[in-house]
Amino acid sequence: MEEPELRIGGWEKEGKRRWFRRLFTLILVVLLGLLVIGPTLIGYKTAEIEQSSLYLVAGIWNGPFDQKYTKEFNGHFKISSLTYDTTDGRSGRLIVVSISSLVNVESQIQSIVVEKIKEKAEDEGLTLVGKGIVLNENNDDLPSNAILYKWDAKVTETANFFEHLGVGEIVHVKAIFWTPNVGAISLNGGFQTTICIAFGMNQITINQATELVEDVS
Repeated sequence: MEEPELRIGGWEKEGKRRWFRRLFTLILVVLLGLLVIGPTLIGYKTAEIEQSSLYLVAGIWNGPFDQKYTKEFNGHFKISSLTYDTTDGRSGRLIVVSISSLVNVESQIQSIVVEKIKEKAEDEGLTLVGKGIVLNENNDDLPSNAILYKWDAKVTETANFFEHLGVGEIVHVKAIFWTPNVGAISLNGGFQTTICIAFGMNQITINQATELVEDVS
């Protein structure tokens, strides 16, 4: 009688190992499948300011300009951007960055935002000063999960739009960003993260840019 009991116990243990291996294999196949076909499931989703926005209608700001499309992480991030400028060509610039991804990047959003702000600042010939500050602003016209940061940035020798300020002068930087806050993976065109980066020579310009962001869709 002892021998069958030992065999039954062995079969139970072997069955558990077999199901574990099958589950591991299934997870591995799914992950590899997402890595291979993931980019084909993601499309560019470009966010932009509605043309009915007050400052665009009034002609104080113009755009969109300089539409760009790029890919990162082997196509798993598809990024588009649009630029808006103050009509005087010297006071401020607003860049709206849209990141489409198969997975929700909310948990990594801080590092992604900082990277994009540094990247766009360098493109403008600016260098960020410090690590940035989280703003506690109540604005019912922004998405409910929007987060706001601010920096100062110094004008460098490679500046274009803000060249007139002179090397070493300070430009205000404000970033407003939001991501979907539900689900981990989306197979329906992916998630969209929106990052709006405002560069302004004074607080008035930054406030105008914030109102423009309220009309981003």
